[in-house]
Amino acid sequence: MDAMAVHPRRAVVAVVIVAATALAAACGSGGGSSRPDVATTVPQTPLAAPPLAQTPSGTVVPAPASSSIVFDAFGRRLAVLGADRTSVSVYSVADPRRPVAQRTISLPTAVDVLGADRDGVLVGAAADRLVVVDLASGAVTARSVPVSQPLSLARLSDGRVLVGSATGEVTVVDPANATAPVTRIGGLVRVDALAVHPRQGRDDQVLALDRAQSSVTTVDIPDASLGVALRAGDGATNMAVDHYGRFLVTDTRSGDVVAFYGDPIVMRIRYPVPGGPYAVGYDDARNLTWVATTGDNGLVGFDLASGIPVERQRLTTVRQADAMAVDSGSGVVYLVSALGDGLQAAY
Repeated sequence: MDAMAVHPRRAVVAVVIVAATALAAACGSGGGSSRPDVATTVPQTPLAAPPLAQTPSGTVVPAPASSSIVFDAFGRRLAVLGADRTSVSVYSVADPRRPVAQRTISLPTAVDVLGADRDGVLVGAAADRLVVVDLASGAVTARSVPVSQPLSLARLSDGRVLVGSATGEVTVVDPANATAPVTRIGGLVRVDALAVHPRQGRDDQVLALDRAQSSVTTVDIPDASLGVALRAGDGATNMAVDHYGRFLVTDTRSGDVVAFYGDPIVMRIRYPVPGGPYAVGYDDARNLTWVATTGDNGLVGFDLASGIPVERQRLTTVRQADAMAVDSGSGVVYLVSALGDGLQAAY
C-alpha cells in the first residue's frame, strides 16, 4: 500500500485528526438515534463554473441538467437523473466515446438521489420511498422505507442498500425483500456520501461522509454502530473508493484531495488541487484518481502509487460538471453538466 504522504503546504499530516469514536444506538424499523451535539460548519457546495475558455475534451451530447450520473458496467449504459428528478435518461456506451440516447424512464415520484447500481438495476431514494429501476427493461418498482430526507446511496456486497439521510442516519434496506428487517444507524449530523469497500473473508468496510462536520466515519453494519471518526479538511463534499480500499475525499473549501485507508482508517494523503475540487472517481484499471474542479471547468487525473499524487492528465469539462462516473474498462470519464450543457465523454 502507498506510503504516508505529506501535504506540500504543511510540515506534518496528523495520522489521526480526530480520534473520537462515535457511538450510535441501533434499532429496528421504528427507531434511530438523535443527532449528536457537536460543532458544525455550513455544508460546502460546488464552486460556480466560469464561462468556458476552451472546448470540452472528448465528446459532448445533449442531456438534461443534472447532478447525478451512474455508470452501469454490466449493460454498458449511463443513467442520468432528469432535472425534475422524475425521470432517468439512459445512454448506451457500447462505444465508450460516443454516448447514444436509448430511452427515458419515468419515475413514480421525484427522487433525491440515484445510485447503488448492480447488474443494471439502480436504486433511487425519495422521501419515505425506495424506487428500483431496471435500465434494460425500463421496469420500475417502489416500496416504503423510513427515510424522510435521503442524501446518499451505496450497495453492500450482499445486495443490501445503504441510504444516508439529512437527519444523520444510515438505513440498511434489502430492496429485493420487502419483509426483511430495516436497520437504522444514527449518530451523525448528515450522511452526504457513502462508500463501500468489499473485503474478502471479512465484512465490507463502509465509510460515511458528513459535510456538516467535514468528517468521515466508519460504519459497522453487523453491529449497527459507528466507529472511528476523522476530520476531512474544512469543507468535504464527495467521496469515492478504489480497489485498494482508499477512500478518496474532495475538500472543496480548502482545495484539497484527501485519502483515508487502513483498519482503523487513518489519513494518508492530503494534496492541494486548485479550482474547487468536487466530483471524484477512480479508474481501477489504470489506477488514476479523477477530480473535477468546477471553479475552472477542469478534470485532473492523478497517480497515487508513490503516496504523493502525481498529475498524469488534465482535461476541460462542460460547465458545472458536478457529477462524474468512471469507466475503468475504457478509461473514459463521464461528466454531466448541472447547467444543461450536456453529457461529456472525456478522454
